[in-house]
Amino acid sequence: MTTTPSSVKVKSESGQTLSKTRSPIAWRSLLGLGLIFLELWLNTGIIWGVFMLLWAIMGIQTGQTYILEILERQKHPILFWVTIFLWLLIAGFFFMSNAHIYGFFQGLISNL
Repeated sequence: MTTTPSSVKVKSESGQTLSKTRSPIAWRSLLGLGLIFLELWLNTGIIWGVFMLLWAIMGIQTGQTYILEILERQKHPILFWVTIFLWLLIAGFFFMSNAHIYGFFQGLISNL
């Protein structure tokens, strides 16, 4: 009888051991898909802004991001930071294109 392991250890290109544990439910992916459907229904732009912001934060934390291919901070520093800046810029655009968020920040700035 052959069993599959509940976790697999993989070596990355840098030689670090990565542990991949199988989850019975890919809840983060399901949450992401649910948020995409919610955004398509509401058409506010806020959820796209949240995704872009999360991609930028996760990219800075892990040292790699993805735009048609994996970009690692150490191997492609200029492309990595341009992509992270792009995610932040697009997130800001989506947040500021929402009238409620724009009005909130405009009120904050005018009160200074």
